[in-house]
Amino acid sequence: MIRFARAFLQALRLTLRGESLTPAHYRPLETWIANGLTLLDAAESAAAPDRIDLAALKLKLDGRPTSLDTTLKMLRHNLTEEYPRLIRLNDPHSMTVVQSSNLNDQYRVAQFAQSDVISSEPLRRALEGLGTHLQNLPELELPQSGT
Repeated sequence: MIRFARAFLQALRLTLRGESLTPAHYRPLETWIANGLTLLDAAESAAAPDRIDLAALKLKLDGRPTSLDTTLKMLRHNLTEEYPRLIRLNDPHSMTVVQSSNLNDQYRVAQFAQSDVISSEPLRRALEGLGTHLQNLPELELPQSGT
């Protein structure tokens, strides 16, 4: 309990000073994540007017049937949970994990954007925009180990 109180107080102090817990070298990734979430929301919203059931849109990817709904939920999990956790770890290998996960997300989104299962042009355009964003993961200048 004391550990959580210390963490809360540290976060509060940083917030009051206008600072962040995110190390400076990860700030471009943090911005990229926020933009990705906006594009992900837009893709999900593009399906709403036509009442498209994202769970019904399926492709066989890597030998398994995968729905667009599952693909977008996995991407949301990575953007909201996994990548921020890796940023907080500030480990030299964190960016490698982000790159690997992003490559998988990028592949799945691109496959759906190019497939015939997407008949809605607004949804296709939103997925293409999201896919383009995922292709542009920022290059980070990470500090050298031991410095």
